[in-house]
Amino acid sequence: MYDGSAIAMAELRFREDLWRTAPSDAVEEAGVEYARFGPLLATVFGELPETSVLNVVQGAAEPTAVDGGHLADAVEWLRKWEVDYRVSVAGDRPGVKRAEEWLAARGYEPGATVRRYVHTSAGSCEPAPSLVQIRKLEAIDTEGMSHIFADALGLPNLSTVLMIGLPRWEGWSCYAAHLEGREVACGSMLASGKVAMFGLDATLPEFRGRGCQSALITRRLIDASRTGCELIGAEVWDGLPASESAANVLEEAGFEEIPGRRNWRRPKGIAPS
Repeated sequence: MYDGSAIAMAELRFREDLWRTAPSDAVEEAGVEYARFGPLLATVFGELPETSVLNVVQGAAEPTAVDGGHLADAVEWLRKWEVDYRVSVAGDRPGVKRAEEWLAARGYEPGATVRRYVHTSAGSCEPAPSLVQIRKLEAIDTEGMSHIFADALGLPNLSTVLMIGLPRWEGWSCYAAHLEGREVACGSMLASGKVAMFGLDATLPEFRGRGCQSALITRRLIDASRTGCELIGAEVWDGLPASESAANVLEEAGFEEIPGRRNWRRPKGIAPS
């Protein structure tokens, strides 16, 4: 058993912080903005209109999202930017059926799923002997991490502004994995109260399968336990080259899969009413 509401809140704050902490010049020049609509969060990256992973409405399956008019307001806000966007619907939240009916009635189509995982026993984790060295990053050190993440996931370099300087913000920790004298993988953690959220995990293609993510996950589980976290969330984007191996690494570390978040897309040329 796990607290689905706590995980949903951690996922929302994780994404909100990426936009909230973006440098002011990026906000002004690249159209990096976010807005809250009741329990929903909408994020936009105006200068990257075709990168739908950045232009998202999150929280659509929360209880009041549809009947309170929040989903309609969030979609309307995103539409004015003229970007390719997605509406994310978590499969374990109370309003999932209502949200999916609302979206389907307006021409949206179900797309890729974000696979979600939880861990509830971080305190028992111990690091295993490894050639991989993990370093906790200071705010000044995150540029390399941001480029590893963008390169590994095929994101435009401009998107890296969302990750620069994260460790200076409350609850955030960022990590790099070093192998053969190079920084080759990265990951981060947002800890808030008793809940932690792992994310921004990536490994350069030529170093995959060599234990980098296992070492990063172990280090974060240990740090999460030390900060008093009892519930940890993580996710894997389905359909990417490393998705299956990333899911396997989480499961080997003791994570259990929970219902995913389906990203609904609107066919181009159709304007929902």
